[in-house]
Amino acid sequence: MKKKEVKVTTTMSKAYQITVPSVIRKALGLMPGDPVDFRLEGGSAVLVRAETREEKIKRVFAELDKIREAEYRRMTPEQKKRIETSRGWTVRQYHEYIDNLPETRAYMKEKYGVKIA
Repeated sequence: MKKKEVKVTTTMSKAYQITVPSVIRKALGLMPGDPVDFRLEGGSAVLVRAETREEKIKRVFAELDKIREAEYRRMTPEQKKRIETSRGWTVRQYHEYIDNLPETRAYMKEKYGVKIA
């Protein structure tokens, strides 16, 4: 399907400002305060709607969710069980759990000569 080309002429003010014509604003879904990007392409300036802060945050969290899901699928059943056990723990609770693992105690004793009570 061929894209419809729209050409609208506007005038730049003495302060080098332009008004984005309504047909362009509506086509791009622009609202006051929305960020826009200008790109130079082959001697022409192209105005495009930029991601808002909220859209960037949603995109980043969606990407993190995909990474988290992929990592979860690669985990062993023991690792998955440990995650389910610690769900909702505070950082302090997690550190206390790690500090009290037998392998942590053995490592601290072997490496530093420290016995954790």
